[in-house]
This record gives sequence, structure tokens and C-alpha cells, in this order.
Amino acid sequence: MNTAPAVRTYAVPERFDKALKAIRIALSDMEVDVVREFRYSATDQADSDAPCAAPRVLLVSSPILEFEALALGRAAAVFFPLHILVADEGEQTRVSVVNPVVLFEGRFPPGAGAPIERLLGRIESAMESLMQSREMRIA
Repeated sequence: MNTAPAVRTYAVPERFDKALKAIRIALSDMEVDVVREFRYSATDQADSDAPCAAPRVLLVSSPILEFEALALGRAAAVFFPLHILVADEGEQTRVSVVNPVVLFEGRFPPGAGAPIERLLGRIESAMESLMQSREMRIA
């Protein structure tokens, strides 16, 4: 049984636009590509009084890890690219990363779990390096 959380959430102590740019750079440094990006519907924010930027969904992948997963089983294509939600929360930005290995445990394509776990590890390293650089800058 996998004890990792299905969704890992980070709070980046930067405003949305700055955080989004820093996230892209941190991911790139870890050889993770943002292959597509789109704005999430702002209809869920209608109840909020504060003006917030529309959340973004970053679709991220690593070509070599994706190739490895697909070589081991074509069904792995369903899980690439991974999704990262970036949401504006005023003075900070919330980043949520979904772990499909945990969500689909027991029904996951054989051989696909290891490359996806390594991609998640790169994303986690990118976010941790981003958080450390922000903490050092604030301190």
C-alpha cells in the first residue's frame, strides 16, 4: 500500500505572476517541461470578493521518462502529462500536484509507476528548491 498523499500542496510566498514564472524556471531546472498551460474557469471564484488571477493548470512531462513509460506499456499514455494546479491566494500562491500512482493504485499499467514516480520526484525537488530559495530571500 502506498502511503504517499494523492495530492501534494505547496504554498509559495509570492504573488501569482511571480510565482508562476519561478515555478516554470524551477521545473525547467529539473528537466521537466511545461508542455501545455491553460486557465481554469473563474466561475468558482464568483463568490470571492478579492480580485484573483484565474488558476492555471500546467501540464508537465519529461520526454525521456514519458518514453520509458510508454515503452513499458502503451496504457501509460493516459497518465502523461501530469497536472499541476497553480492558484492565486493573494500574497501567496498555492501549488497542487496530483499523484496518479496513488489515485489509481491496483489499476495502474505495469511498468508505468516507476517513471511517473521519478517525474513526481523531479517536480517535488523543483518545488522544494523553489521554497528554499524563497525562504532564504525572505529571511
